[in-house]
Amino acid sequence: MRRSNTIAKLLTYCAIAIVVLGVISFFAIILNQRIGAAITGVGVLVSSLVTGLLFLGFAEVIHLLQGMYDQNREHEPSEIDFTYEEEDELTRKIDAEDEREIRSFFNERNQKVEEIHPTDKPFIYIVEVEGKRKKVEAGGFTLKILE
Repeated sequence: MRRSNTIAKLLTYCAIAIVVLGVISFFAIILNQRIGAAITGVGVLVSSLVTGLLFLGFAEVIHLLQGMYDQNREHEPSEIDFTYEEEDELTRKIDAEDEREIRSFFNERNQKVEEIHPTDKPFIYIVEVEGKRKKVEAGGFTLKILE
């Protein structure tokens, strides 16, 4: 489901209008039949083309950012499964660096970590904090709570 962005559309329309008005102004100035008018007309044409292309570039950046936002929204889990298998827990280990990161994260928020359980996915843990289970992703630049 791709959403359109009204700002990007508006910038695209502005870019087209700037280029069209620049071309019309170029021909209106050129038809004056003076040498100075031709130089002015070329200046108007070039500046309108550059401005129009800048507006198109900004519109494209907004389109790309909207696409990235939509892509991230599609991958969000609709339902979180807080289950883990007891027998596999012996084979899976909690990385010491991840455990420090998780404990530090919740300590900064004055929350007590009771247990950390590994999952079958790397860097994803189920953390029991004050009687509640939270699914977290460690191992990146910052710890993320997946909800």
